[in-house]
Amino acid sequence: MKIETHLFRILLLAALAVPFMADAEPQVLVTVGNMQVSADDLNEAMASSPFSTQMTSMNEDDQAGLRGDMLRRLVAARLLALEAQRLGLDKTRAFKQDLENFRLGLLYRFYMDKLRERIVIPADTLAAMKQQFKGDMEGMTAAKAAYVAEQFKVLKLTTMQNMLQNDGIKLYEERIKAGVKADTVLMQGKSFQIKYGDIVDAKEYPSLPNPEWVKEQLYKRGELLLAAKAADKEGVDVTAKLKQYQNERLPAVMMEIQTRKWVPDEKTLRQWFAKHPEVAKIPERRHVGQLVVATRQEAEALRARIVKGESLFTLAGQFSIDPISRNQNGDMGWIAEGRGMPELESALAELEDGKLSEVIETKAGFHLLTVLERKPKGEKTFAEVRDRVRQLIINEKMPPYLGELERRYKVKWHVIQTRDESAPK
Repeated sequence: MKIETHLFRILLLAALAVPFMADAEPQVLVTVGNMQVSADDLNEAMASSPFSTQMTSMNEDDQAGLRGDMLRRLVAARLLALEAQRLGLDKTRAFKQDLENFRLGLLYRFYMDKLRERIVIPADTLAAMKQQFKGDMEGMTAAKAAYVAEQFKVLKLTTMQNMLQNDGIKLYEERIKAGVKADTVLMQGKSFQIKYGDIVDAKEYPSLPNPEWVKEQLYKRGELLLAAKAADKEGVDVTAKLKQYQNERLPAVMMEIQTRKWVPDEKTLRQWFAKHPEVAKIPERRHVGQLVVATRQEAEALRARIVKGESLFTLAGQFSIDPISRNQNGDMGWIAEGRGMPELESALAELEDGKLSEVIETKAGFHLLTVLERKPKGEKTFAEVRDRVRQLIINEKMPPYLGELERRYKVKWHVIQTRDESAPK
């Protein structure tokens, strides 16, 4: 993953821009040990990412940058999965139970969706709704949803009651009392049984929690198992989704283990914080107006117009060569101290609120600035930045750790191709 960023983005975009035949093999972008990351994997990850809807409005370089970042994340996930497999994490009882719970959840949702599909609003009821909510589409939609929800409750209750009878379910609620053991059976049927340890984690609850809460967990587990059994009986196949979950969950489990190593206790967080007190600093924030042009002569001319009474913001919308400044009519919003170019930072630090700066030259052009208002600097407590400190420690430890995994599991990038195959890629 040690690739020059700009070159990586360009070549990645070029590789992914090549059209593929529908029946062609997916293009392999990276090989990680015995695993692969294909163009299909990347496209699927991009489609499910939070910024997928923004891609069409981005330029090619920004799109390639996002794809490159996502590809590196996928490679990191493969490395973590391989390490988890080496350590046998996928063979542990906890991981297998996690997969089984997910499988049951998939089957349960499928069965409940099928139950809901059976509900049909009678014609006379629908006609009455249309009459009542004539012209009010939102009201009509809400009324239909409320009717389906109410009918679903009734249908679900009767269905579960039938399942309980057919499976010969027996409840032993009287056993939910102080001293109950993990292997104490609380629900027994023909096809399954539920023990206290199946619904209450002894590590989290060393003593008996609220008995009513335990009963609620018992009923939920029983309902889950009955519905999953019914879906299984109908031949519902959740293999693909279960495999996808396994592929996503295994790297997460590996990261949970590493995180506990890197951040084992509160003392670690406080020691790191003591060495990096700057994370608690709140920099001064300035609401900045800006106009940028290509020459000093143009900047001086525009400055003279502003001094005579014209608006920097109106002129920025007309003349600024900076796209953000032009599109936002010069309103750059709130900018934290230290985030700008050194030349601009120096000017902003000395500029009085409401005043116009002199012309400032940077590599981006010639700037005119004004500060509308400021929010003073401050400092947060450890408690306020605790979660950030934890994440910063992880960010600090992650690159060298992934480097170790790269050396353990060979990573081969196929998106980079050179004319001389003997040359380093």
